[in-house]
Amino acid sequence: MLHPTRPTTRPTRLSPAVSVVAGLVAIAFVASCSGPGAPGGSAGVNNSPPMQAPPQVQPNPDHVKTLTAVLDNMTKNYAQYAESSPGPQDIVAYNIGDLWKKGIDGTGTTIALVEGWDDPQINDVIKKFDQEYGLPDPEIQTIYPSGNGHLPAQCPPGMVALGSYGSCEAWHSELELDVEAAHLIAPYAKILITATPADSEITDDAASQVAPPEMMQALEYIGKNHLADAISISDGTGESTYSYGKAEIIAQDPGLLSAAAAGIPVMVATGDCGVVQNLAVASAQCGNTTKTPDTAAWDDSPWVTAVGGSVPNVDTSGRRLGPDPLWNRGKFSEGAGYSAVYPRPAYQDRVGSLTRSVPDITLDAQNGTSEAAPLFAGVLALAAQLNHGSVGPINKVLYEVMGPRATSAGIADVVTGNNSVPAEPVAIPGFAAGTGFDVASGWGTIDASRFVPELVGAIRAHNGPDSLQHQAADALARLQHSIALTGNGGSTYLLAAGFLPQHPVELDIDGNHVATITANTLGSVSYAVDPALLKLSRGAHTLTLKSMLLTATTNFQTG
Repeated sequence: MLHPTRPTTRPTRLSPAVSVVAGLVAIAFVASCSGPGAPGGSAGVNNSPPMQAPPQVQPNPDHVKTLTAVLDNMTKNYAQYAESSPGPQDIVAYNIGDLWKKGIDGTGTTIALVEGWDDPQINDVIKKFDQEYGLPDPEIQTIYPSGNGHLPAQCPPGMVALGSYGSCEAWHSELELDVEAAHLIAPYAKILITATPADSEITDDAASQVAPPEMMQALEYIGKNHLADAISISDGTGESTYSYGKAEIIAQDPGLLSAAAAGIPVMVATGDCGVVQNLAVASAQCGNTTKTPDTAAWDDSPWVTAVGGSVPNVDTSGRRLGPDPLWNRGKFSEGAGYSAVYPRPAYQDRVGSLTRSVPDITLDAQNGTSEAAPLFAGVLALAAQLNHGSVGPINKVLYEVMGPRATSAGIADVVTGNNSVPAEPVAIPGFAAGTGFDVASGWGTIDASRFVPELVGAIRAHNGPDSLQHQAADALARLQHSIALTGNGGSTYLLAAGFLPQHPVELDIDGNHVATITANTLGSVSYAVDPALLKLSRGAHTLTLKSMLLTATTNFQTG
């Protein structure tokens, strides 16, 4: 169990994996000292539209008074709190206090934290955390989007088998850390916990016990109902741990696309085992890992902001000592590398990434990157308050505007450290931080006092038809209308893909149930529709395929 105010050498659970293909393994070794854009790398010429001044926030005097007292307490007693993480060092390192004093404190926003189980004691834990610093207690709500809208009576056996790595009991410490981190940065934001254990539909493979597809179902629910301004996920599993490979990974895209299309940014932690990932069958974090480099789903998605780990470089009095280094503590270090599933997104063209590379940004990961992701979700909640609405997926603006502008946009470079795996049992070279963009740290970390208003200005200047939000909406629509139909005599044959392998898919015609089809190992379904057998009238009909994550429709005619 993580202590709420003291750091621990045991990072929280996240991201297992096996190996990547041989070509990417070779690439990782070649790039282990400097990724694309690292030392001396360039993000290209910035021909973006001019920045827009962010709107104003009317400060709440009571909030400002409360948080000013919090800052005074943190300053006066900093030496006592210096080792706390999350804690005052994060407020100091990222200049959060400057925003609080202006009334930018998360008021009117909601941060969703996607978890594998709930914690009935969470309000008591956070109350104790708040009392130490004088923070206001947040509104915390827990919902259960998957299954029948509630937790099962018992923890799924596959999750129990994960032990300290991912059992339902282990999720208590993860959930508490997530809430503390997000709440610390945006103390007046509402916290929405979504508890989504595995196996609500079928008994899934080991990878889906670690990172349940039900979590993507939660993103669809949050997006559809506009329940949050930022989403954080401190979970994932290595790309090569999935039994059905790429098909199983991309079948979860609808969840990420739904959030992005709804204008909600999603942060996902990149893992704690360095350039490798934990195996899906492991029972301890980084206790049983791949022997070659790997990255993890879901942080590998181009629709996600992947959050890696650095460490605030401040002394026991709160003075900055220099740039933050990458987080690396023995066998634990932040995940970073190249995806074997997703190609390079257009926004990474400027940095010359080989495929989708992660992370995009880093924050404090002294308790694992599980801490960094909700910290950054808190930062984007502050941005949502200033923007008077969620800022949407930020990667396009991050790569094309914020990163190239560097310190003037609140980007703080991370130039030292690596995520190589030590010789236990064999050394595996990883990626090293350097000047400018690099694979190890992405763009580095942030000075929130400048980053938040600059991000809001950049988002407002780039909120056109080519924004990531609009691109996500278009991509989701294509998936939802991807059923192929062919006629042969009196029958119509359908073929559709993109479903979770081995999961059920319900076939309806004109709202009437026709059949339940099991998606094959490639995530595809097929069916012969016989109008005579189904007693379909002559004319137009609507065919619908419904699954956990994807609902696809098409129209057809009968003669």
